[in-house]
Amino acid sequence: MKNFVVLGLFLIMIVSFSSCNREITNQPEGGMGMLEIRMIDMPATYDEVNIVIDSVQAHVATSDSMSGWYTLNRIPATYNLLMLVNGANAVIGSTQLPAGMYSQIRLFIGEGSNVVVDGDSVPLTTPSGMQSGIKLNVDAVIEPDILYTLTLDFDANRSIVKTGSPTNPKYILKPVIRTVATGMTGIISGVVSPSAARPSVWAFAATDTASTFADTSGGFKLVYLNPNTYSVYIAPSDTTFQDTTILNVSVSALATTYLDTIILRPQ
Repeated sequence: MKNFVVLGLFLIMIVSFSSCNREITNQPEGGMGMLEIRMIDMPATYDEVNIVIDSVQAHVATSDSMSGWYTLNRIPATYNLLMLVNGANAVIGSTQLPAGMYSQIRLFIGEGSNVVVDGDSVPLTTPSGMQSGIKLNVDAVIEPDILYTLTLDFDANRSIVKTGSPTNPKYILKPVIRTVATGMTGIISGVVSPSAARPSVWAFAATDTASTFADTSGGFKLVYLNPNTYSVYIAPSDTTFQDTTILNVSVSALATTYLDTIILRPQ
């Protein structure tokens, strides 16, 4: 009975964290990590700056310029850059990638971008040379089971060039973008004994929750955890064993926190 009561309390905690939760399962061995691209903006003197992004790609450093591109997002979306200020951001692409060094990010700008000036929407022209994508140099090292977050700081004021006559102006998009590595995650790894208890494993922090299942040998790995201090909760599927909680488990970026073997006690 205690097992179900405690698990119920933790499930209530999960609901309260629903705005920031994500369920994470063990990744298959194969050296896969995660790259997430976010976009922010500096303030600008327009009503709106609406940019259509068709797709986002990342390039493997060891490949030539024609090959080695991985697509992070294939769904076109429109972003008003002026909404992405004061801490707000938009995730414009996210996917698993083979571990390794990535040297470039490429943004494909779609049709329909516009700028709103004094309440009037004006098309934002994209030079034909940008049809092959806007290429940004980066030094992103993707490591297995690690989430690497890269932020693109879009300077809307400097990126829009006003041309033509004062009575019939035209606006051209010439992006000025700064890239910043803003976040990298860590891992909690351990072994639960006996493995026959078939436990689920949860990690809780104030603003983060993750979960996984131990494998047939009792091993588990909680990945893509933001640096923080976690409580790790072990909930056996076999109710003849007691649940257990390990407090004050510290996670650092680009590091694995290894726990001692967790011995489950019988009820």
